[in-house]
Amino acid sequence: TINRQTPQQLLKNVSVETLVKHHQEHELPDIFSKQKPATGTSDEHHKSYSTQYAYDIYLKKWVLPRWRSYRLSEVKAVDVEAWLKTMPLARGSRAKIRNLMSALFSHAIRWEWTERNPIKSVRQSAKRMRTPDVLTPDEIMALLKNLPEPLRTAAELDAFTGLRRGELIGLQWEDVDFESLVIHVRRSVVMMVQGAPKTEASAKDVPLDAALAESLLKLRLGGPYNRETDWVFASPTMKGKQPLWPETLWRRYGRPAVKAAKIQKR
Repeated sequence: TINRQTPQQLLKNVSVETLVKHHQEHELPDIFSKQKPATGTSDEHHKSYSTQYAYDIYLKKWVLPRWRSYRLSEVKAVDVEAWLKTMPLARGSRAKIRNLMSALFSHAIRWEWTERNPIKSVRQSAKRMRTPDVLTPDEIMALLKNLPEPLRTAAELDAFTGLRRGELIGLQWEDVDFESLVIHVRRSVVMMVQGAPKTEASAKDVPLDAALAESLLKLRLGGPYNRETDWVFASPTMKGKQPLWPETLWRRYGRPAVKAAKIQKR
Protein backbone atom coordinates (compact mmCIF):
# COMPACT_ATOMS: atom_id res chain seq x y z
CA THR A 1 0.00 0.00 0.00
CA ILE A 2 2.79 2.42 0.88
CA ASN A 3 4.62 1.60 -2.36
CA ARG A 4 1.53 2.41 -4.42
CA GLN A 5 1.55 5.88 -2.89
CA THR A 6 5.26 6.44 -3.55
CA PRO A 7 6.20 8.63 -6.54
CA GLN A 8 7.34 6.43 -9.43
CA GLN A 9 10.70 8.16 -9.78
CA LEU A 10 11.64 7.21 -6.22
CA LEU A 11 11.18 3.53 -7.01
CA LYS A 12 13.96 3.54 -9.58
CA ASN A 13 16.48 3.03 -6.79
CA VAL A 14 14.90 -0.16 -5.44
CA SER A 15 17.60 -2.77 -4.77
CA VAL A 16 17.49 -6.44 -5.60
CA GLU A 17 17.60 -7.19 -1.88
CA THR A 18 14.46 -5.11 -1.30
CA LEU A 19 12.74 -6.86 -4.19
CA VAL A 20 13.70 -10.29 -2.83
CA LYS A 21 12.27 -9.49 0.61
CA HIS A 22 9.05 -8.20 -0.93
CA HIS A 23 8.81 -11.27 -3.16
CA GLN A 24 9.36 -13.59 -0.20
CA GLU A 25 6.62 -11.89 1.79
CA HIS A 26 4.04 -12.14 -1.00
CA GLU A 27 5.04 -15.20 -3.00
CA LEU A 28 6.69 -17.39 -0.33
CA PRO A 29 4.35 -16.67 2.58
CA ASP A 30 4.83 -19.96 4.44
CA ILE A 31 8.61 -19.63 4.44
CA PHE A 32 8.41 -15.92 5.23
CA SER A 33 6.20 -16.54 8.26
CA LYS A 34 8.28 -19.63 9.22
CA GLN A 35 5.16 -21.76 9.53
CA LYS A 36 4.20 -24.89 7.66
CA PRO A 37 0.73 -24.61 6.12
CA ALA A 38 -2.06 -26.62 7.71
CA THR A 39 -3.52 -29.47 5.68
CA GLY A 40 -6.15 -28.29 3.22
CA THR A 41 -5.27 -24.59 3.49
CA SER A 42 -3.19 -24.27 0.33
CA ASP A 43 -3.91 -21.29 -1.91
CA GLU A 44 -4.04 -22.04 -5.63
CA HIS A 45 -2.09 -18.83 -6.29
CA HIS A 46 0.73 -19.81 -3.94
CA LYS A 47 3.44 -22.34 -4.61
CA SER A 48 3.72 -25.55 -2.65
CA TYR A 49 5.70 -25.50 0.58
CA SER A 50 8.53 -27.57 -0.94
CA THR A 51 8.81 -25.18 -3.89
CA GLN A 52 8.84 -22.17 -1.56
CA TYR A 53 11.57 -23.86 0.49
CA ALA A 54 13.70 -24.52 -2.61
CA TYR A 55 13.25 -20.96 -3.90
CA ASP A 56 14.26 -19.56 -0.52
CA ILE A 57 17.50 -21.56 -0.62
CA TYR A 58 18.29 -20.41 -4.17
CA LEU A 59 17.68 -16.80 -3.21
CA LYS A 60 19.81 -16.86 -0.05
CA LYS A 61 22.65 -19.00 -1.36
CA TRP A 62 23.03 -17.74 -4.91
CA VAL A 63 21.00 -14.67 -5.89
CA LEU A 64 21.48 -12.37 -2.90
CA PRO A 65 25.25 -12.85 -2.44
CA ARG A 66 25.82 -11.75 -6.04
CA TRP A 67 23.07 -9.19 -6.72
CA ARG A 68 22.01 -7.89 -3.29
CA SER A 69 23.28 -4.30 -3.67
CA TYR A 70 22.36 -3.87 -7.34
CA ARG A 71 19.50 -1.59 -8.32
CA LEU A 72 16.91 -3.12 -10.60
CA SER A 73 18.02 -0.89 -13.45
CA GLU A 74 21.61 -2.09 -13.03
CA VAL A 75 20.87 -5.79 -13.63
CA LYS A 76 21.83 -6.60 -17.22
CA ALA A 77 21.06 -9.76 -19.18
CA VAL A 78 24.65 -10.30 -20.37
CA ASP A 79 25.97 -10.00 -16.79
CA VAL A 80 23.45 -12.51 -15.44
CA GLU A 81 24.21 -14.91 -18.29
CA ALA A 82 27.96 -14.69 -17.65
CA TRP A 83 27.39 -15.22 -13.91
CA LEU A 84 25.31 -18.36 -14.51
CA LYS A 85 28.12 -19.86 -16.58
CA THR A 86 30.50 -19.62 -13.62
CA MET A 87 28.21 -21.46 -11.20
CA PRO A 88 29.31 -24.96 -10.10
CA LEU A 89 25.83 -26.37 -10.69
CA ALA A 90 24.08 -28.60 -13.19
CA ARG A 91 22.38 -26.91 -16.12
CA GLY A 92 18.98 -27.72 -14.68
CA SER A 93 19.79 -25.93 -11.41
CA ARG A 94 21.17 -22.92 -13.27
CA ALA A 95 18.01 -22.81 -15.36
CA LYS A 96 15.91 -22.81 -12.18
CA ILE A 97 17.89 -19.86 -10.80
CA ARG A 98 17.48 -18.03 -14.11
CA ASN A 99 13.70 -18.64 -14.01
CA LEU A 100 13.54 -17.54 -10.37
CA MET A 101 15.28 -14.27 -11.20
CA SER A 102 12.83 -13.76 -14.05
CA ALA A 103 9.98 -14.33 -11.59
CA LEU A 104 11.51 -11.67 -9.32
CA PHE A 105 11.40 -9.08 -12.09
CA SER A 106 7.89 -10.12 -13.12
CA HIS A 107 6.91 -9.49 -9.50
CA ALA A 108 8.54 -6.05 -9.69
CA ILE A 109 6.63 -5.24 -12.89
CA ARG A 110 3.37 -6.33 -11.27
CA TRP A 111 4.01 -3.93 -8.39
CA GLU A 112 5.12 -1.23 -10.83
CA TRP A 113 8.67 -1.08 -9.50
CA THR A 114 10.12 -1.49 -12.98
CA GLU A 115 8.93 -1.68 -16.56
CA ARG A 116 11.35 -4.25 -17.91
CA ASN A 117 12.47 -7.81 -17.23
CA PRO A 118 16.12 -8.17 -18.35
CA ILE A 119 16.15 -11.88 -17.48
CA LYS A 120 13.91 -12.67 -20.46
CA SER A 121 16.99 -12.20 -22.65
CA VAL A 122 19.19 -14.48 -20.54
CA ARG A 123 20.03 -17.76 -22.29
CA GLN A 124 20.44 -20.82 -20.07
CA SER A 125 19.96 -24.40 -21.22
CA ALA A 126 18.33 -26.97 -18.91
CA LYS A 127 19.53 -29.95 -20.98
CA ARG A 128 21.03 -32.77 -18.91
CA MET A 129 24.80 -33.10 -19.05
CA ARG A 130 24.61 -36.88 -18.58
CA THR A 131 22.00 -39.58 -19.07
CA PRO A 132 20.47 -40.76 -15.76
CA ASP A 133 21.31 -44.31 -14.71
CA VAL A 134 18.45 -46.79 -14.96
CA LEU A 135 18.30 -49.99 -12.94
CA THR A 136 17.91 -53.27 -14.77
CA PRO A 137 15.28 -55.80 -13.59
CA ASP A 138 18.06 -57.94 -12.05
CA GLU A 139 19.42 -54.92 -10.15
CA ILE A 140 15.94 -54.06 -8.89
CA MET A 141 15.41 -57.60 -7.62
CA ALA A 142 18.85 -57.60 -5.95
CA LEU A 143 18.00 -54.30 -4.27
CA LEU A 144 14.63 -55.55 -3.02
CA LYS A 145 16.26 -58.62 -1.45
CA ASN A 146 18.39 -56.37 0.74
CA LEU A 147 15.61 -54.08 1.97
CA PRO A 148 13.56 -54.67 5.16
CA GLU A 149 9.82 -54.16 5.30
CA PRO A 150 7.99 -51.89 4.81
CA LEU A 151 10.72 -50.29 2.71
CA ARG A 152 10.88 -53.34 0.45
CA THR A 153 7.21 -53.02 -0.52
CA ALA A 154 7.60 -49.26 -0.92
CA ALA A 155 10.52 -49.71 -3.30
CA GLU A 156 8.71 -52.47 -5.18
CA LEU A 157 5.62 -50.31 -5.60
CA ASP A 158 7.67 -47.30 -6.68
CA ALA A 159 9.78 -49.27 -9.16
CA PHE A 160 6.77 -50.68 -10.97
CA THR A 161 4.43 -47.66 -10.90
CA GLY A 162 6.81 -44.70 -11.23
CA LEU A 163 5.13 -42.71 -8.45
CA ARG A 164 7.02 -39.68 -7.17
CA ARG A 165 8.25 -40.29 -3.67
CA GLY A 166 5.91 -37.64 -2.25
CA GLU A 167 2.97 -39.45 -3.86
CA LEU A 168 4.30 -42.78 -2.62
CA ILE A 169 4.55 -41.85 1.07
CA GLY A 170 1.31 -39.87 0.72
CA LEU A 171 -0.71 -43.03 0.09
CA GLN A 172 -3.38 -44.04 2.58
CA TRP A 173 -5.11 -47.41 2.62
CA GLU A 174 -8.32 -45.86 1.30
CA ASP A 175 -6.37 -45.00 -1.87
CA VAL A 176 -5.65 -48.66 -2.63
CA ASP A 177 -8.53 -50.44 -4.38
CA PHE A 178 -7.75 -54.14 -4.04
CA GLU A 179 -10.90 -55.20 -5.90
CA SER A 180 -10.30 -53.12 -9.01
CA LEU A 181 -6.48 -53.31 -8.73
CA VAL A 182 -6.08 -49.54 -8.88
CA ILE A 183 -4.26 -46.92 -6.81
CA HIS A 184 -5.90 -43.49 -6.52
CA VAL A 185 -3.22 -40.79 -6.34
CA ARG A 186 -4.87 -38.05 -4.27
CA ARG A 187 -2.08 -36.28 -2.38
CA SER A 188 1.63 -35.76 -2.07
CA VAL A 189 3.60 -35.42 1.15
CA VAL A 190 6.82 -33.42 0.94
CA MET A 191 8.71 -32.36 4.08
CA MET A 192 5.73 -33.73 6.01
CA VAL A 193 3.40 -31.18 4.42
CA GLN A 194 0.37 -32.55 2.60
CA GLY A 195 -0.48 -31.10 -0.75
CA ALA A 196 -1.93 -31.94 -4.12
CA PRO A 197 0.06 -34.06 -6.60
CA LYS A 198 2.66 -32.09 -8.53
CA THR A 199 0.73 -32.02 -11.81
CA GLU A 200 -2.83 -32.70 -12.95
CA ALA A 201 -1.53 -35.73 -14.84
CA SER A 202 -0.15 -37.09 -11.56
CA ALA A 203 -3.60 -37.06 -9.95
CA LYS A 204 -4.86 -40.08 -11.82
CA ASP A 205 -5.47 -43.75 -11.16
CA VAL A 206 -2.47 -46.06 -11.42
CA PRO A 207 -2.97 -49.72 -12.40
CA LEU A 208 -1.93 -52.18 -9.70
CA ASP A 209 -0.34 -55.49 -10.63
CA ALA A 210 -1.70 -58.57 -8.86
CA ALA A 211 1.70 -59.36 -7.32
CA LEU A 212 2.02 -55.79 -6.04
CA ALA A 213 -1.49 -55.94 -4.63
CA GLU A 214 -0.53 -59.12 -2.76
CA SER A 215 2.54 -57.43 -1.27
CA LEU A 216 0.44 -54.46 -0.15
CA LEU A 217 -2.25 -56.69 1.32
CA LYS A 218 0.34 -58.62 3.36
CA LEU A 219 1.73 -55.32 4.60
CA ARG A 220 -1.71 -54.11 5.65
CA LEU A 221 -2.73 -57.33 7.40
CA GLY A 222 0.59 -57.59 9.23
CA GLY A 223 0.87 -53.98 10.40
CA PRO A 224 -0.68 -52.05 13.30
CA TYR A 225 -1.79 -49.13 11.12
CA ASN A 226 -4.34 -50.65 8.78
CA ARG A 227 -7.40 -48.42 9.00
CA GLU A 228 -8.70 -46.75 5.85
CA THR A 229 -7.26 -43.36 6.82
CA ASP A 230 -3.88 -44.72 8.01
CA TRP A 231 -0.75 -44.15 5.98
CA VAL A 232 0.29 -47.13 3.88
CA PHE A 233 3.90 -46.54 4.93
CA ALA A 234 3.29 -45.22 8.43
CA SER A 235 6.13 -44.24 10.74
CA PRO A 236 6.22 -46.39 13.89
CA THR A 237 8.38 -43.73 15.55
CA MET A 238 5.53 -41.23 15.13
CA LYS A 239 2.96 -43.90 16.09
CA GLY A 240 1.39 -43.79 12.65
CA LYS A 241 0.60 -40.07 12.71
CA GLN A 242 3.07 -39.40 9.89
CA PRO A 243 4.39 -41.44 6.97
CA LEU A 244 7.98 -42.59 6.86
CA TRP A 245 10.63 -39.96 6.16
CA PRO A 246 12.40 -40.73 2.82
CA GLU A 247 15.76 -39.14 3.67
CA THR A 248 16.05 -41.13 6.88
CA LEU A 249 15.15 -44.36 5.10
CA TRP A 250 17.78 -43.71 2.44
CA ARG A 251 20.54 -43.12 4.99
CA ARG A 252 19.67 -46.09 7.21
CA TYR A 253 18.63 -48.70 4.66
CA GLY A 254 18.92 -47.44 1.09
CA ARG A 255 22.67 -46.93 0.87
CA PRO A 256 23.56 -50.21 2.64
CA ALA A 257 21.11 -52.08 0.37
CA VAL A 258 22.61 -50.58 -2.79
CA LYS A 259 26.08 -51.55 -1.57
CA ALA A 260 24.97 -55.08 -0.64
CA ALA A 261 23.34 -55.49 -4.07
CA LYS A 262 26.67 -54.44 -5.65
CA ILE A 263 25.01 -51.74 -7.74
CA GLN A 264 27.66 -49.37 -9.12
CA LYS A 265 25.32 -46.79 -10.62
CA ARG A 266 24.61 -43.33 -9.25
